[in-house]
Amino acid sequence: MRRCKYPPVPLRVRSRTLYTSPIDSVKISDELLIPAGRHTLLPDEVSARQRERLLRAMGSCVSTQGYTETTIADLVRVARTSRSVFYKHFADKEECFLETYRQMTEIRIKASLEAAAVEPEWQAKLDVGIATYFRWMAEHPEVAVTTVVEVHAAGRRALEARSRALQDWMRTIEGVAVLARRGGAAVELDEAAYAAIIVTAEAYVHEYALRGCLDRVVEKAPGVQALARSLFEHGAVSPAGSRSPTAAHSSPRISPSETGAHLEDEL
Repeated sequence: MRRCKYPPVPLRVRSRTLYTSPIDSVKISDELLIPAGRHTLLPDEVSARQRERLLRAMGSCVSTQGYTETTIADLVRVARTSRSVFYKHFADKEECFLETYRQMTEIRIKASLEAAAVEPEWQAKLDVGIATYFRWMAEHPEVAVTTVVEVHAAGRRALEARSRALQDWMRTIEGVAVLARRGGAAVELDEAAYAAIIVTAEAYVHEYALRGCLDRVVEKAPGVQALARSLFEHGAVSPAGSRSPTAAHSSPRISPSETGAHLEDEL
């Protein structure tokens, strides 16, 4: 039997901003530390480094011990900072998690968009975007656990953030449909079809994370690609005529300049 590269996620009962870049790793490198003794770093740079260490510490702690079990004491220990520094940046643990989640999902969506952008045909964009999602999650297990598993334990605001992230992700699939129609394809999809692709992909990541086998989740990419192609080729519009994700929801979204969420414009 093949051994899983990463340990299983423990099951449990769910009971002012400066940063250098969206985080795709929980590693706290020496470059993020403040030099000992006298240094020439400006106050804003010191603040930015402290904040990013706390965000990475959140991802590290949550992915290994769970959101519920993570404490502020854990965060400041891993971030190698202090409680007073923590409260300069975040009101509480929830606020720190929400910013960690936002940045992680932003860069994950951006990775798929950038990979799809180099493909000339919409069919390839669809396949590559899906494949990149699975590969990226396999290569960033801490991000996968934090954003797909532990977000469900972090409270209502975290679930609202997840809903917004899913809508942004669904818009990228809608963007491919726009490109397909511009190319002459008779693609007729509604919100339910976009959601079927996205939620199926996320469900596989969730399952493999709980089993501790995220390094193997890429094996599910072909199935989701086949699902997406089938929906695009045969169409899927609900009897009620659901509106598109863009029209059906008024929740805040990440701007195109940040993530390229308007895939039809970016590609």
